[in-house]
Amino acid sequence: MEEPRYHVIEHWRTVASRYPREECDGWSVTTREKPPGQYRMNGPSAFYYLPNAIQLTALKEGDKGWFDDDPRQMYALAEIGLFRAHGRVVVGGLGLGLIHWFLRMNPSVTDVMTIERAEPLRRLIWPHVECGKLIIGDFYDVLPDLARRGWDIQTIYTDFLFGSWNEKTWAELQAQRQFCKEHFPGATFLEHGYQAKMDAEQVATAISPSSLVPAGTTFDTVRVFR
Repeated sequence: MEEPRYHVIEHWRTVASRYPREECDGWSVTTREKPPGQYRMNGPSAFYYLPNAIQLTALKEGDKGWFDDDPRQMYALAEIGLFRAHGRVVVGGLGLGLIHWFLRMNPSVTDVMTIERAEPLRRLIWPHVECGKLIIGDFYDVLPDLARRGWDIQTIYTDFLFGSWNEKTWAELQAQRQFCKEHFPGATFLEHGYQAKMDAEQVATAISPSSLVPAGTTFDTVRVFR
């Protein structure tokens, strides 16, 4: 059995760390502390270790936490944004806008369109991102409209399913993927939480997030995340 790979992260700061902590119509950008300990990455045998607590940026709707910028999320998004996305990209769900920072650095990405249902995120998040175009609307309404208008889309990335990564969420994701294929059959469908499982299902080789940085690296600051 392959030995676990560990990344020791002593300090953590991302682009979202500098977002103002503010609220708009029930949505808020807040700070959440992640305690010391060992945590799993998205890779099959990759972990990271926090010798000290780190401060995360979190997006909440009331008391419901939607997204944060913890290391597991950021490495998975780096894999998707830097190495997997290409051409004209549709992003389903703005969240904290983290995927957009990696899409900016990917020379294979030519255009980005984001579909977000929650109007308050236009004020809370979009001014810090402004990558491509933002459409306020329901993903399941907007995507068919883009197809009817003859848009050529190469990549569809979604991240708006809420809940634990379990069989129910996997079934919802499969239905979502089928919906995208019906309207854009040639597009690559990406979703960071289940990407490795989707790749395995398609007998494809995924780029492991843990391969982005050599094993055993100790971070003073993860500078690529600014």
